[in-house]
Amino acid sequence: MKRSLLTMLLLAATFGGISLEAQIGMHISVNRTAYMQYEPIFARITFRNDTGKALLFGKSPQLQGFLMLEIKSGTKLVPKRKGKEISIDGLVLGPGEIRSIIIPVNEYYDVDRLGTYEIHAYVAHAMLKKEYRSPAVFFRVEYGGVVWKQTVGVPDLYSKIRAQSEERTYEIRSMSEGRRRLYYLVVSDDKHVYGVVRIGHQVGYEKLQVEIDMLSRIHLLVPVSPRVFHYLSFSLDGANINNSFWKTSNTIPQLYRNPKTGVVTRLGGVEAIAGRDFIDAGRNRTGSKLLFDEELENASRQALPKPAKDQPMFDLGRGLEKTVKGNIFNKED
Repeated sequence: MKRSLLTMLLLAATFGGISLEAQIGMHISVNRTAYMQYEPIFARITFRNDTGKALLFGKSPQLQGFLMLEIKSGTKLVPKRKGKEISIDGLVLGPGEIRSIIIPVNEYYDVDRLGTYEIHAYVAHAMLKKEYRSPAVFFRVEYGGVVWKQTVGVPDLYSKIRAQSEERTYEIRSMSEGRRRLYYLVVSDDKHVYGVVRIGHQVGYEKLQVEIDMLSRIHLLVPVSPRVFHYLSFSLDGANINNSFWKTSNTIPQLYRNPKTGVVTRLGGVEAIAGRDFIDAGRNRTGSKLLFDEELENASRQALPKPAKDQPMFDLGRGLEKTVKGNIFNKED
C-alpha cells in the first residue's frame, strides 16, 4: 500500500507536477510552561492535512519537505545547535489526517539561557505553493532557588570522569509552575551540567531526606503524600540507580548512613503499590511520552477535531531520558 502510494505521487510529480491549493492546519504546544535550566524541553507539533492529497516527506526532489522552529528570546532569534537539523523523512500525512510530531527542542536549538521564549513551527513541502506557520506559544527557562547543596569528591574508580573533574556539586532546586512547587536535582561541576532531573513536588510541610554514600552517590527520599515516599538514588553523572516507592506502616521510611562504612540504606515502611497507594506518574517510562502524558494539562492547546483513531506518534524524542545524561551541557559563560 505504501509503495503504491509512493509510486502514484512520483508519477504525478514527474508528469506535470501536483498543485495543492488547500491548507495545512498547524498547532504547536509545549509540555510545560516553565523549565529548569538545561532540562529537556519537548514541543508537540500537530498537522491537519486539508489538501485533499497525501503528503509524503522523503528525500527525492518531488517529495522534499522540511519542518523548522523559529524561536525568539525577546527580539533575538535563537540559533540552531551546530550540525543539528530536524528531519521528518518518512512522515506520511494522509488526506484529512491529523498527526503529531514530538521535537526535543534542546537537541536542535540553544535554549539554555534564562528568560522567556516564543516559539513557532514552520512546514514546507515541494507539493505546496507556500510555507505554513503555527501560532506561537511561550515558555520560560529558570535557574530556580537552591534548597540544598553539597560538593563531593569523585572516587578513583571513576577514572574517566576524574580526568574531567575531581569534584561534583549536587543541588536540589525548586521552581514554581502554577500552584505547584517543583523540586529538581542538578548535578554539575564548574564547567558542565551532567544531569537535571525533576524529582517531585512540595507536599505540605513534608521534608526531603538526602544522604551521600561512600561512592559520592546521592540518595533521596521524596514525599509523594504524607504517607508515601519516593526513594531515588543517582550516580555522579546523573544516572538513576534506585527508583521505588515506600509507605508508612508500623515504621516510617527513612535513609540511614552507616557512619563507619558510608553505605546508605533505606529503612522502614513497606513497599507502596502503584494505583492503590499512589498515582503512578510513569516511573518506568521516559522521554517525550512521559513528559507529555504527565503535563499536557498545562500545555497551550488549540481545539482541533480528533482523528477517528489514535495515530502513531512521529517522535523525534523517543529514547531520550528525563535527565540530560548523554548530552552534557557546557555552562554559560
